[in-house]
Amino acid sequence: MLSPGALRYLKPLRYDPGAARISCMIPMGGIYWTDEIPDFHALRALPEADRELIYRLFSIRFKIWAGHELDSDDQRFWDTARSQVPDYPVFHRTDLTPDDRAAQEAAEEDTVAALQALFGGADEVTVGEDGSISGTYDLTKDQPKP
Repeated sequence: MLSPGALRYLKPLRYDPGAARISCMIPMGGIYWTDEIPDFHALRALPEADRELIYRLFSIRFKIWAGHELDSDDQRFWDTARSQVPDYPVFHRTDLTPDDRAAQEAAEEDTVAALQALFGGADEVTVGEDGSISGTYDLTKDQPKP
């Protein structure tokens, strides 16, 4: 179920067939359209809990695009959100054109490559419950022992 804050953000948004497609590495790791997030700064200004609910919609849509069957929690969340904000553009783009699919795959590949470049040499990588990623590097491990 969407929170009141997430609903306030999403309710005014409407599908625009002419909206521009955007590729976003972090935090999305994929594509979206300008009518889905018309002002990324306004989205980032929402409380984290509200923002995470909105990001979850994108995550579920990525699963749908990939042809994955949704688990019961994701399916319930998707269906409830769709009943709460049926005009939200995310629900109007559940099928990709070949061009959109290529852009999504490229965005996913770019994201993986960027994360690999950032964290590939880390001694430990952790992902927080909020989706934050941190790496720990032992800068002394290659130094000669006394």
